[in-house]
Order: sequence, then structure tokens, then C-alpha cells
Amino acid sequence: MHSSRSITFSQGVALYMGAVLGSGILILPGYTANIAGPSSIVSWVILSLLSIPLAYTFARLALKYKDFGGISTIVQKAFGYKWSAIVGWFFFAWVATGQAVVGMTGAGYIVHIFQLSDIYLYLLGFLFLCATFIINIRGIKTSGLFSLWLSGGVLLLLIVTIIFALPEIDLDHFSPFAPNGLTGIGQSCVLIFWAFFGWETITHLVPEFKNPERDVMRSTWVSVILIGLIYTLLSIVTVGTHTYGNNTGDAAPLAVLMNKTLGLNAGAATAIVSCVVCLGTLNVFLASSSRLGYALAKEGKFPQWFHKMSRRHVPYRAAFFLFLSNSLTILASYVFKIPVDELILIPTTLGVFVYIIASMACLKLLWNDRIGRISALLSVCCCVVIAPFAFSYLIVPVIISVACLLFLRLKPHRAKADV
Repeated sequence: MHSSRSITFSQGVALYMGAVLGSGILILPGYTANIAGPSSIVSWVILSLLSIPLAYTFARLALKYKDFGGISTIVQKAFGYKWSAIVGWFFFAWVATGQAVVGMTGAGYIVHIFQLSDIYLYLLGFLFLCATFIINIRGIKTSGLFSLWLSGGVLLLLIVTIIFALPEIDLDHFSPFAPNGLTGIGQSCVLIFWAFFGWETITHLVPEFKNPERDVMRSTWVSVILIGLIYTLLSIVTVGTHTYGNNTGDAAPLAVLMNKTLGLNAGAATAIVSCVVCLGTLNVFLASSSRLGYALAKEGKFPQWFHKMSRRHVPYRAAFFLFLSNSLTILASYVFKIPVDELILIPTTLGVFVYIIASMACLKLLWNDRIGRISALLSVCCCVVIAPFAFSYLIVPVIISVACLLFLRLKPHRAKADV
């Protein structure tokens, strides 16, 4: 077993970067500035601080158990079968709409760079979904090392952009500071949650660390600080250079910022890299979430229809469902003129509730661990405070919960006893 222990401290940091630095960083600084103005910086600081107890709690619990399969297992250990099923449904529904957001994010950069009409945003987003579906059905996986190199390249571009943007900051752009008051800050916090999803990833990887007791917490602390600083500084330069709003290309705010500070070629390079990163993100989430659907069906928590594997060991029915649901999400966005900054609130709201339930599970499981208990309690409190700012989107987790419980009630012969 020791031969499988291959993750070092530096690789742990890189894995965190790959998990957390995703499509959100490409669009959210501009979107949140549109909502809250300069006070969006406060939202980024709040979420950066919230990520500290979240990441710490997940890492501490992972070190305690070392063998569970993620948040759904955490919840089952703490609260039993039904709550584990609800969290699984939340995750699946999150991906069933969230991939459309990721696809249109990558498409937005292509549309911006080549000055294409709006229809291409939806067509290219759909092509991203098609490419990912075909890759998964054929059983081909994107290289993890390649994905990490791409994440490192994006991180380097972000750092260079921030450095070159700092001299361009105009203090006049920070006034008025909070045009929409506390509501704007709260709404921005809900959006920003999308950028911070991924801290739970380490729970799957602890057994693979060469020295988990030493390196898991070290990589967690370094990643939390580095990612928080990058996010916050990027939001500051976005506001300080006023690189947001209708006249700056909302679909690709980071490209606009790089054009302003580094030149057109830098923006084009960012567009290319961002598209590849988005495709890699789509591939990973479709591969993992289709298997989640298969596993939920196997455990009686999901319709039996999803419990099918192809000869290539691909859960093709779950993969097709996710492809279809995200395609319909893109179509709905086009037909009803739903912008990405509103569409993203559906999966983000589900993600917030996943973290609330998971943090409460951590609180129970770490109750005898003083530091873990305090961290989990802080996570629960912060997530609960942010959740109400999702406003009308709060109906989404309610609908998913009711659907899950109705399914379990109608299929009692498939349900296992609570554990």
C-alpha cells in the first residue's frame, strides 16, 4: 500500500489549486463588482476567511478517517441514509446545471476575443458539452498532470496580471463604496461561493499522501492563504481599474483586464488557456458525477435507471442525463435570456447547502476535537448567514429535497436502514 503514497506537500498545494482555481476566477470578479460595486472586495475577503475553517475542517476530518469517499460519506456517518441521499441529490443537481455555466464561461472568452455575435456563446457552450460527453463515453480521461500544469499556468497569468494592474488603479473608482448596501455584499457572497468550491477534494486524497500527518495540513494552510490572496487582489484590481460593466465585456472580464494591462496577445492567451481549463473541468465533473449517479442508484438513493455501465465501464446513462440537462439549461438561457451571472446561482445555491449540511456533519463527527469543533461551528455559522442572500433561488434545494424524499418513500424496499 505504501507504493500508492505518492502525493508530496508541493503536489498537495497544486491539487488544491487545480480544484479551487476554476472557471469562477474568469468571470466572478466582474460579476460581483456589477452587483456590489467596490464593496464586492468585502465579499471576497469574507469568503476567503470562510474558506479557512471550511478547508481546515475537511482536512482534519480526512486525517481522522482516511478512508471515506467524500461529503456524502461524511453525512451518512453523521446523520444517516436519508441525509446522505439528499446531499447526493444536491451534488448531482448542482452538476446537472453547473456544467452549462462552465461551458458558457469558456465560450464567452472565444466570443469576446473574436468579436462573435451572442448566439455563438450558446453554440460554443453546447459544443463544449458535446466534446466532454464524447470523451467520457469513450472512456478517455484528461491527464491529471496536464490539468495541474494548466492550473499553474492560469495562476502565473493571474499573478502577472495583478502585478501589472496595480499601478493602473484609480482611487476614484472605489467611490461610492457600497452602492447596493449590505444586500449587494450578501448577493456577491453567494456568487463567490462558486469560486471556492473544491476544498472538500482533499478528503479523497489523504491516503495518497506520502506523509499525511505532516503534509495535509501544511498544504491546506498554504493553499488557503495563497488562493485567498489571489482572489482578493484580483477583485481589488478589477474594481480599481474599473474593468467591469456593460462596456468592458462581461463575458470575459479577465481577458479585458489583461488586455488593459498586458496587451491583446495576453488576453488571447488567457482565452485559450481558460477554454482548455473549462474543458478539463467539464471532463472531470462529468466523469465523477456520472459515477456519483451510478453509485446513488446502486445504494437505492437514485432511480435504478442510472445503474448501468457500458463495456468501457462508463455509467453512460448518468453521463447522458447530465449532458442532456446541461444542454437544456443552455437552451433555456438562450430562449429566456438568462445571463450567466443569474444562471450560476442555481448550482451555487445547491453548493452552499451541501456545505451547510457537510459542515454540520463535521461538527458532529469532530465534537470531541476542540479545534475541529470550533472550525466546523464557524463554517456552519458563516454558510447559514450567507444562504438567505440567495433569495428566490432558495426554492431550488427545497424542490430537490422534496423530490429526493418522495423518491425514497416510493421506493422503501430499496432503502437501507439508517446508520
